[in-house]
Amino acid sequence: MSPLRRRPAFWHRFLAVRWFIPLIILVAALCFFLYTFEADVAQGHLQTEKQAVAEMTLRMKHLSSMLEYLLHNGQLDAARKELSTLSANSNLLQGLLLDEQQRVLASLRPEQIGLTLRDAWPQLNPAEHAQHIALVLEHMDGDVRLSEDRRQVVGYSPITLQASHEGTRLGMLLLRQDLTAQKLARQMEAERWAARSCLVVAVLVCLVSLVVHLVLGRRMQRLTATAHRLARGELHARANLRGVDEVGLLGRAFDFMAEQIDRGNHQLQESQERIRSLLDSTAEAIFGLDLEGRCTFCNRAALLLSGHEHADELLGRSLHSIIHPGREPSGDCRVCESFREEDALHGDDEVLLRPEDCDVPVEYWSHPVTRSGERVGSVVTFVDIRERKRAESTRRRMEEGFRALIEHSPDAIFLHRAGTLLFANRAAATLLGHASPESLRGLPVSELVLPGEESSLLVPSQAGVPREVRFRHPERRQSVGEVMTVSLLFEGLPTVACITRDVTERRQVQERILATERMVSLGTLAAGVAHEINNPLAYLLSNLHFVETEVRGLAERVPALSGEEGLEIQQALREAIDGGNRVRDIVRDLKTFSRGGDDLRSPVDIHTVLDSCANMARSEIRHRARLVKNYGTVPRVFANDTRLGQLFLNLLVNAAQAIPHGNAHQNEIRVTTTCEAGQVMVEIQDTGVGIPPEHLTRLFDPFFTTKPVGVGTGMGLSICHGIVTAQGGRISVESHPNQGSTFRVVLPAIETPLEHFGLDEPERAAS
Repeated sequence: MSPLRRRPAFWHRFLAVRWFIPLIILVAALCFFLYTFEADVAQGHLQTEKQAVAEMTLRMKHLSSMLEYLLHNGQLDAARKELSTLSANSNLLQGLLLDEQQRVLASLRPEQIGLTLRDAWPQLNPAEHAQHIALVLEHMDGDVRLSEDRRQVVGYSPITLQASHEGTRLGMLLLRQDLTAQKLARQMEAERWAARSCLVVAVLVCLVSLVVHLVLGRRMQRLTATAHRLARGELHARANLRGVDEVGLLGRAFDFMAEQIDRGNHQLQESQERIRSLLDSTAEAIFGLDLEGRCTFCNRAALLLSGHEHADELLGRSLHSIIHPGREPSGDCRVCESFREEDALHGDDEVLLRPEDCDVPVEYWSHPVTRSGERVGSVVTFVDIRERKRAESTRRRMEEGFRALIEHSPDAIFLHRAGTLLFANRAAATLLGHASPESLRGLPVSELVLPGEESSLLVPSQAGVPREVRFRHPERRQSVGEVMTVSLLFEGLPTVACITRDVTERRQVQERILATERMVSLGTLAAGVAHEINNPLAYLLSNLHFVETEVRGLAERVPALSGEEGLEIQQALREAIDGGNRVRDIVRDLKTFSRGGDDLRSPVDIHTVLDSCANMARSEIRHRARLVKNYGTVPRVFANDTRLGQLFLNLLVNAAQAIPHGNAHQNEIRVTTTCEAGQVMVEIQDTGVGIPPEHLTRLFDPFFTTKPVGVGTGMGLSICHGIVTAQGGRISVESHPNQGSTFRVVLPAIETPLEHFGLDEPERAAS
């Protein structure tokens, strides 16, 4: 039954307008009268108290004056009689005249005369009474106040009992009056006024109720009947109530609401038709589901995708039976589980089964439908992705081909966007010294190159001209590459691709060639200088020896030359001869160093080569360490003395450069020679900084160096290794950080006697 036609309960009728308004008026009036009654009673009590206090004050002043007059004249009996006249007032409960000992001299009741105050007034609070009397006597003025329960008024007044030359006797007049009867009279008067007012209000409420019933009843019934018609679907029904009162305004508002509902209903129907047309025009298959997964709506694309012609064939069926016909419901059907979830779900690997046709791969979205915050169903959308799958398969094959091509490219290829690396191949990881390309992703370009080089990677190359860029490398400090940068789209966004060819080894080979050419030029220059110096040096040494001999002979013949001056001359000549011999040794070493590049081998005295190399490396060694020679008795080796000189000179210079400048007396470079098992062993040991363990395995690799950038090419030890190997020997190294290094060269000794070569056995010395 419609709520408009249901008969209301009895007590609900009082909520009707014709009863509700009078009831509200009546309740409001009762509340008002109750409030005013309480206020009037309180106001009456307050006025009664004020009036009683005022009357008591006047009475106390009059009575105290009269009693003082009588007592001054010695008329105590007259004073008692005057006080007893107050007993005619029934509200006056107590009247006492006390002496200084708190005894009753006069009272309303004669039987109390002679009693103490405590006996005459047992209810009196002694402490409070004493406080009041002390206050009155202090100010010599009367005091009238209400009791704590405000039902009585009590007055205190000082009385002069007798004045003489011996002193003044003071007494106290006490009056106590009851206010209960007066307050009760005031309250009864307020009650009579309230009763009359309530009667008048009740009559007015009845009249108002009657008027409201007559004015509103029929019009409200008409409005109710119109509401019934609207509820039955008669949207054209109108109340058509007239008047400018509230009911008339309500009727017009009701008709306007009905008009808007009718118009909204037409608009809703049109909107539903438009939405239906839009949904039927979409390429996505849309299913509306209830909480049980049953289909409540489907568009035309859903019919085509599922292979049906009419929506009635799908409405009411479970979604699982539509997309997976013939398959029992199972818990692994993600589409069926999706509409039970509270959140939106998405998947792109579902397959829609069609018994009469091939299966269709689909992508789906599931979104919950809520109403008033409560989930009432869900909407599942399917998209046929057969074409996309084919396109993705084709694109995947092409991408795999291109990726394989890029991965196996000898050139380093990496992509970056806004200076952040997105992709790199294996050649790029090798160029930059990383273990895998994945470790490069996300790095800024500025971390890949040396400072100031990143701009070459950020801007595309012009006219196809590559640029040379220096890259960071954790092991060899830097790599050099020729970079070609181009702009392209990667993942749909502008990206810069850098195609880099590693030219590090080529640059190092070029530097090595330049260094070799410089060494050849230096050797040629050294040979020329040695030749030009050698002849004048021979004259110089010969003449110095001649002068020394002559001076020695003159010293024997001339006594003056045998003294101190002669000795100084001879010492100067010996120093000049030593200097000349040193220059001769340097020239000999230069000639040895600059000798041609043939690889002819002959018996070589290893100590001679070491001494020559020590002389040439003296400038590098003397400011860093002491050179200690620990030569043993060793045979000659069959080798190329030039190559051995290059070998040991390089090792001595490296040992010196491993020791910082200064403190030469605390550091040493020790050269030791021994012979074991037919092999000559040369050890060059230093007390330098040592070599890290991770570098020992690569120490003899070409272009590997532990020296700072710009010092050395990384080819020295590689050349040394090649020289030793070519002479049939071997080279090894031992090193500990901060403890120094030891390079050990082992060469095969000559087993054939030296007489076979026409040579004498050399002297073995240690220094």
